[in-house]
Amino acid sequence: MSLRSDTLHCVVRSPRDGEAFALALALVAPGDGVLLLQDGVWAAADSSTTLPAGVCGYVLAGDLMKRGIGAPINPHFSVIDEASFVALAANAARQVCWA
Repeated sequence: MSLRSDTLHCVVRSPRDGEAFALALALVAPGDGVLLLQDGVWAAADSSTTLPAGVCGYVLAGDLMKRGIGAPINPHFSVIDEASFVALAANAARQVCWA
């Protein structure tokens, strides 16, 4: 798992709750990362969710637990803890929050 990203797209809303997730996916580029947190983690529970080639997906473990989402999750996403979240954010050239 690489923690380097050109742009880190943080999605905090469920794909069923507005357009945030769809808009983020429309604008990601190879080298970017997509981090699901808060209600955005519901996208990782959907096996049909895909990411474009060259885009890394992450999901915050604590938010999965808070919502009762257990394994298995979508294979396009790596489960990370808070320390990895900080490292991911620190290594991104820029961040965009989709709410």
